[in-house]
Amino acid sequence: MTRRSRVLAGWLLMLPALVSAQQESIPEILALPPSVRSAGLGGAAAAMIGNAGSVFANPAGIAPIRILSLEGAVARYDSTSTFFSGAAAARVGRVNVGGGIRYLSYDDGHALRDNFEGQLAVSLRVKGIAWGLGADYVSVEDSAGEVSRTVAAGGAITVYFFDIAALALSTRSLGDWTLSGHSLELPDEVRLGFSLNLIDTYSNGRLLATVERVWFGGDGETVAGLEGGAVLKGVGIVLRAGVAGRHAGSPYSPGTLGGSLVLGRAAIDYAYLARHEHAPLHLFGIRWTP
Repeated sequence: MTRRSRVLAGWLLMLPALVSAQQESIPEILALPPSVRSAGLGGAAAAMIGNAGSVFANPAGIAPIRILSLEGAVARYDSTSTFFSGAAAARVGRVNVGGGIRYLSYDDGHALRDNFEGQLAVSLRVKGIAWGLGADYVSVEDSAGEVSRTVAAGGAITVYFFDIAALALSTRSLGDWTLSGHSLELPDEVRLGFSLNLIDTYSNGRLLATVERVWFGGDGETVAGLEGGAVLKGVGIVLRAGVAGRHAGSPYSPGTLGGSLVLGRAAIDYAYLARHEHAPLHLFGIRWTP
């Protein structure tokens, strides 16, 4: 067989894989905000560091955690599905490690049975700069029981100045691999965010601003959020609002609202997201970082 024939045979063998790649689908769970707090801030998440939920947007964001952080959320996504998430992160020696899961369960009669996402993150601090690596596992099961699985790698760098400010760059674009079933499209995601506490966090007042640029699957949007409130002897209320220039295909309206009941080192979170084709999404969550 000549060299030209071998090349042609190779292309013919690859053709089914190329056709399959063109039939990729984006899992619905990836459109959900990384955390309830992020949801209330328009989706800004890269520079909102120091909680376990950072694993879903910025693997370097868990670096400020000194001991442990736990976070969870729940929502009735629409009339045919329910959403759950949970995350944990801890300091282990010189590094911080974390992980989280998000699960979108569809009711009977839906074409899909579920979407599942699992995240792993590790972060190393070097002279005030946090470096992070993450792995993102996504699976989709249809009503017939067929499961498609894909894993992607990501990285991040975050510069943070105590509790004052943070500048973060995070990407989920280091590669992805299909493990089984049909190919799932995990769009390249890049986040560049900045957050600034406008009031000393050791005072009774709370006022934080954040701005972020997000590139998702080639589309870009700018997000801005503001949260403020008062905390007295560890107990208080923080309200937040956000606005985003949504990219084409986003199911959410530009404006978001949210708030938290602060109880010492814990917080009970709520976020309201209006949607174009569905009823508003109400997210409830809890965070604890001792």
